[in-house]
Amino acid sequence: MDTSTVLNLIDKDIFTRRDVFDAASIAQEGFKDSDMRNLMEGLLVRGNIVRIAHNHYVRKKSSKQEYTPVYSNEAKKLIEDVKEKYPYLNFQVWEITWLNEFLNHLVAHNRIFLDVENDGCEFVYTSLADNYNGKILLRPSVKELQYYLQTDSIIIERLISESPKGKNNAYEVPMEKIIVELFSNKTLMSMISKGDYPEMLESIFDKYNIDQTKMLRYARRRNRKDQLVNYIKEYTNIKLLGED
Repeated sequence: MDTSTVLNLIDKDIFTRRDVFDAASIAQEGFKDSDMRNLMEGLLVRGNIVRIAHNHYVRKKSSKQEYTPVYSNEAKKLIEDVKEKYPYLNFQVWEITWLNEFLNHLVAHNRIFLDVENDGCEFVYTSLADNYNGKILLRPSVKELQYYLQTDSIIIERLISESPKGKNNAYEVPMEKIIVELFSNKTLMSMISKGDYPEMLESIFDKYNIDQTKMLRYARRRNRKDQLVNYIKEYTNIKLLGED
């Protein structure tokens, strides 16, 4: 089957499996439900379409990419230290300088966030503090950040349940989580100017494939879904699923 013909028959920017099936039925007489799995797998593997949410797909644009976090040497060392000391601990690591890719006013000093399952925050802090020359802060207040924050400081915070995970490693953080943290993480919010948000968000959505279902599920878990959606609708040109 000519898959380009199938996609050309779909007159929507965002479409479902049902839309693909209807188009394939027009393109090929006798197309059956049992043929759908191979067709969808082929479209996804070849990169013709991209899943952006549950049963929601778009044609892949050449400019769109899958976001892959690139860790600094300091963050890599932290990851290995935590894995060695606590091989069964659930944790994630992310860095504020990842956002420099999208900011006009660049973040000059990196901060590394170590999100740890709730019961582990204190003992991880205690066991790592001596090895990082006072650079580790445990759930700091905004005032404490002003006094004690250094370049490459490690900020230990609670790992929220249902936090989105990276595709390659459980400790990796996908961009969907970072977007939500911009509206829910007080530490991060104190470091990034709100005036940079609209252009930053538009740049993220323009360059990378963002799974909106994953993003909004986490935003709901953080009690920020309405705030995030309303902000995007009011201040950006980003098209959200279900919005005209």
